[in-house]
Amino acid sequence: MNNLRIFYAKVTFSWGFVVRHRGVTAAQPAYPIPPPTTVVGTFAYPLLRILGLPPINKASSIAWGEGRLISDLMKPLLESTIMATAALISPRMCEEVALPHSHGKSLRVGVAVYQELGRIIASPYKTGGQVKDIKSSKVLESRFFTDAIPKAFPVQAVGATYAPALMVKLLWVLNAEKLSKEINVSIDKLDSAGRKAVYGVVRIGSKEGIVALEEAMYVQNPRILDPGEKVNSRFYIEQSCVEALDPAMTAEIVLPDLQYKLTSYYLPAHIGSNTVIIPLAEGETPPLFRVLSPCKAIAIPNLEGVIGVTHIWA
Repeated sequence: MNNLRIFYAKVTFSWGFVVRHRGVTAAQPAYPIPPPTTVVGTFAYPLLRILGLPPINKASSIAWGEGRLISDLMKPLLESTIMATAALISPRMCEEVALPHSHGKSLRVGVAVYQELGRIIASPYKTGGQVKDIKSSKVLESRFFTDAIPKAFPVQAVGATYAPALMVKLLWVLNAEKLSKEINVSIDKLDSAGRKAVYGVVRIGSKEGIVALEEAMYVQNPRILDPGEKVNSRFYIEQSCVEALDPAMTAEIVLPDLQYKLTSYYLPAHIGSNTVIIPLAEGETPPLFRVLSPCKAIAIPNLEGVIGVTHIWA
């Protein structure tokens, strides 16, 4: 028996998602896969609503690691987190096909980070009472050219991640005893809410990142594997925690960790970068890793490839 709990969900993107780089206000590039804090937020939102707690408190802003939090409740959630990670899966769109210059491979979907041109905007300079006049100027009328344009500056296109029909698996492991004390909720009540919350995953990142839930699971007392063990995993793993034994199926990406510190991760994929990812397909055996000390692996029993590795321990 242990105090660990796993929130697990498998979802399909509608068009993609938006998780932008912290602290960037101009071009605002996006991440190609949900980083750990986004995974926590994806499950925490329905969990807190079921518990009757406010998911967001915009009145507060507290320092956390190399960033800031806008919710008092996000701090105990992150402090109780043992691991949060994600895995991209390309569904097989068709059977084996023979296309010109191809070798009969199945068609797949992937991830592409792009700049969303439909969101190029202009903002007025600080001009006191003139801001109201600038905003009220109708497009292409004379006041638009004389009052608005000369007193506005362009804001570049913002980033988004295009991934239509792509599947993603999300894994959040937490210390239930620690969280129950921090938010003053019994473990039994937390377990009851957790079993429901995994079915409440409806979006990733901003509100536009709509997803369809395919599979959900809440696991108590997961399996724990010690250093030296070999594991097959689809999920991105911190490089300091594992040795990649199948480098041809493993890419390297940089994401902010649970403390918002930029960290290097191994990503199981055929092609992987911070702008383009061609993930493994359904049914494809995930790459093999060796767990390094002092890290441990956490797995859902009897669920292939659903294994995360972490150096954080309760």
